[in-house]
Amino acid sequence: MHSSHRKNRKKKQQLTVSVKNIIFGFILISGFYLKAQSIAHANIDYGFVNDKENYIHFYDKDANFDVFYKKLHTLLTAKKGKVKVLQIGGSHIQAEIWPDQVRMNFLDLTDSINGGRGFVFPFKMAKIWNPKNHQISYTGNWEFFRNSVKKHNEKWGVSGITVKTTDSISSFQIGYQHDSLTNYSFNKIKIFHDLDSTGFKLRLISDEPVKIIENKELGFTEFFLENKNDSLSVEIKKTSKSQTHFSLYGLSLENDDPGIIYTSIGVNGAKTSSFLRNEMFVEQLKVIEPDLVVFCIGINDAYYANFCRDCYKENYEKLMGQFRSVNPNVKFLFVTNNDSYYKRKYANKRVFVAREAMIDLAKKHKAGLWDLFEVMGGLNSIKIWEESGYAKEDKIHFTDKGYQLIGDLMFRALMDDYDKYLKGKNEN
Repeated sequence: MHSSHRKNRKKKQQLTVSVKNIIFGFILISGFYLKAQSIAHANIDYGFVNDKENYIHFYDKDANFDVFYKKLHTLLTAKKGKVKVLQIGGSHIQAEIWPDQVRMNFLDLTDSINGGRGFVFPFKMAKIWNPKNHQISYTGNWEFFRNSVKKHNEKWGVSGITVKTTDSISSFQIGYQHDSLTNYSFNKIKIFHDLDSTGFKLRLISDEPVKIIENKELGFTEFFLENKNDSLSVEIKKTSKSQTHFSLYGLSLENDDPGIIYTSIGVNGAKTSSFLRNEMFVEQLKVIEPDLVVFCIGINDAYYANFCRDCYKENYEKLMGQFRSVNPNVKFLFVTNNDSYYKRKYANKRVFVAREAMIDLAKKHKAGLWDLFEVMGGLNSIKIWEESGYAKEDKIHFTDKGYQLIGDLMFRALMDDYDKYLKGKNEN
C-alpha cells in the first residue's frame, strides 16, 4: 500500500491524532530498501498515553521473537514466503478495527506483501456487526451459536461461531468493497463445513472453470479458480434424504502471492474457557498455522469477582499447547487487559490479577508481553480515554479511533522490537 493510500485511509476514518516528526525515508537492509514511514517510527504525542511503557516485555534472556522476525525480514527484503499472524480475543477483536489497523501497518512496510485475507467468518449471518472492509449477503434462515454462550451447544471451529440452516436451498455472498485500498483478491477458497452424509452440498457459483477438492480430514471443501476474484457466491442445497442441515464454521480466502496474512478471531463475551469448547480448533488451525499468536483474551475472564487466576493460567496453557501442536516454533505475545470499569461505576482492580497471571505465563513460556494496561496510563485511565473520545461510555470498549490508536501503538512496539533484532543481526 502506498503512503498516499495510507493518508487517505486515515482521513476517511477521521482519526484525529497528534503525530509529530514522522520519518519519511528508506532503510537500506541487506541491499534492499524498505519504506520507513510507519507509525512505528513516529513520535506520537497523545497526552494520555504512557509512551515509556510502549514496548514488548521479555522476562528471560533467551526470550525473543527472532524466529518470527527472521521470516518477516525474508519477506520484506526478498519477497519470499508467507508470514502469518493470528490475534485472538473477545469483542475488542471481533470488531476488527484494532486488528485491521495492525494489518494495514504491516502491509504498509513495503509494496507487494499482501498474502491474502486468510480466515474470515461472515458475522452478519450470525446477526453480529460485520466489519466494514467487506460485505455479506445471504438467503435462508440461519441459526447462530457462539462459544461464549453457555446454553449454546454446537460444534465450533477456530472462529468460535457457527451458523446453521435446515432450509433445503440457501446461499451466501461475500464481497470486498470497491473503494477498499487493499486488494484481498483470491484464487483459492476453503469453506469449512460438515462433510459427512448429514450435511447439505455446496456449489461455488462461477463463470470460470473451478477445480474442487474435499478435505474430510480437516473438514473443508476447497475451490481453485483460474483467476483472482474479490467476491464469491455459494449455493447450498439438500440433495438427498439423509441430509439434515448445513453448518458453516468459516472460510479461508487465499492467493499464491508471498506476503502477510493477519487473521483475527474474536467472539463477543469470550473467555479463555470459551475457546477450549471448540472441538475442531486444532484441525482448522492447521490451515492457518500462525507464526505469531497475539493473545487478547482476559477482559471477560476478569470481569466478575469469582475470577480464578489459576484457572485462567491453566486455560491459557491448554490453548498454547494447541497452537504448538500445529507449529512447534510459534511465538506468543500476551496483551494485558485494558483498564475498565465494572458496571460503569467501579474500577475493575482484577486487572492486576490477570496482568500478573499473564506475566507469569510470559516468564514460564519465554513469551512476549505488551502491557496495554500501563500503556493506557494504568488504573482509571479509561476515564481519560473516554473524555478524550477514545473510549465508550461503558468504560470497557473503545471508539473506532481508540481501537485504531491501540493498533498503531501495538504495531509500533513490535516494530521497535524488530529494529532491535535487525541491529543485533547486523552486529553479528
